[in-house]
Amino acid sequence: MFAVKRLRKELSPIRLHWFTRLRSTNDQAAAMRKRGELFAPAVVLTGHQIAGRGRGPHTWWSSRGCLTVTFVAPIGDIQKPHEIPLIAGLAVRQAAADITGRDDIRLKWPNDVVHKGRKLAGLLCERLNRADLIGIGLNVNPDKSKIPRDLRDRITTLSDLADRDLDMTDVLLRVASALNTQLRRRAEHSFAAFVRDYQLHDALHGQRITVLTDPNTPITGRCEGIDDTGRLLLRTPQGLHRIIAGHVLSGRE
Repeated sequence: MFAVKRLRKELSPIRLHWFTRLRSTNDQAAAMRKRGELFAPAVVLTGHQIAGRGRGPHTWWSSRGCLTVTFVAPIGDIQKPHEIPLIAGLAVRQAAADITGRDDIRLKWPNDVVHKGRKLAGLLCERLNRADLIGIGLNVNPDKSKIPRDLRDRITTLSDLADRDLDMTDVLLRVASALNTQLRRRAEHSFAAFVRDYQLHDALHGQRITVLTDPNTPITGRCEGIDDTGRLLLRTPQGLHRIIAGHVLSGRE
């Protein structure tokens, strides 16, 4: 599935931690970081993740043929935690567009990459012990028969969009390059520049959506994009809500 020797060479000086099977790459990275066994920059990669986490109580389905990886990045001088999911989302979207030749791949706030309403990738970003853990789950070449029935009309894959099977090693290297480019770019540009880029690919802008915010409060309105700090802008009869964290329950392109 992965050419591990090639990855170690081409990712260098980033250190690769490879596991044939894991419950969660983010959980593994967090445990290693707490034990003093993981130093940024690094990559925690598995060929088969069996208990991936999404945001909050949500889980991430994956099988062989899905890229499940956590990039461990040192905290920059100016990067705030809430910026990382948007920056990383832009990187994954760009890599997916480059691989497939499809520029209609879009971003769904706060942490999904989608195509025509179907989920292509999800991100889980956490800051721990002065490192950013950037977990990415990307559907590349999964066995269609392994996809749960309730997900089959809700997800898509890179191989579907590219109309060919893809090399997992090539995909990982493309994602790693795009992420490195975006993180380096942040050191030279304001976050407002990333917000402008995000708005070009925003799947929710102009849509009527319902967002579940903490503590489990649904808010329904028309999405007006995101503001310069990455908060979702939701217009309701009561006014404009700026939502820092939540889960979009409904809303399609």
